[in-house]
Amino acid sequence: MQPELMLVVSTIWLFVLWFGSIALEATGMERRKARFQALSALTGTGFSTREAEEVVNHPRRRLIAGWMMFLGSIGIILFLLIIVIIIVVGVKPVKPTSPIILIISALPAIALMVLYWIGVLDKLATVIVSWLKRTAYFKPELSNTEIIYHAGEYSLARLTLGKEAPEVGSKISDTSLAKSNIKILAIERGDKVLFYPEAKEIVQAGDHLIYYGRTEEISEASQK
Repeated sequence: MQPELMLVVSTIWLFVLWFGSIALEATGMERRKARFQALSALTGTGFSTREAEEVVNHPRRRLIAGWMMFLGSIGIILFLLIIVIIIVVGVKPVKPTSPIILIISALPAIALMVLYWIGVLDKLATVIVSWLKRTAYFKPELSNTEIIYHAGEYSLARLTLGKEAPEVGSKISDTSLAKSNIKILAIERGDKVLFYPEAKEIVQAGDHLIYYGRTEEISEASQK
């Protein structure tokens, strides 16, 4: 395999990884987790039990991860097939690759890494994720709970309200979370964040409720 072809394949691999992580983030997954799960799915390694369950138990995340696993497997198979063809069939010697061609082939991958380093890709990812969340496909039908942080018997969690979630249209005081003595710390609504919302605040479809409480109570409330 010539160096320029390897560089092109590497660039495509990075694009697939980036777009896959954006798609996972659009489902409500935290960015760092989304990137780790995208990398895990693409390479078939690195899964952790709790975070893997967050993917497997979510229909859209499961579909995205499945496609990334498929693309990752296809890439490995193609790479091995090329190696086998080279060994078995043999190839004629080729001229050394021109430095200019190598530089041109490497530019996309280098550009991606530079843009990531200076934070441009993060800002672009935020814009794309915001747009995706407004599309019909990424709007959840029901509620989806995600544990953000866990310490001892307590957890910080994030509840994404789908358009058909039973909490939609209710006051915070009437939600299953409030009735379970769970403290709602904030509501993410589009580009706005409502800190320490009042009990009379009406929750809307697409809201993300950030709350804190006993892990056992959070688990019970999410099943109601």
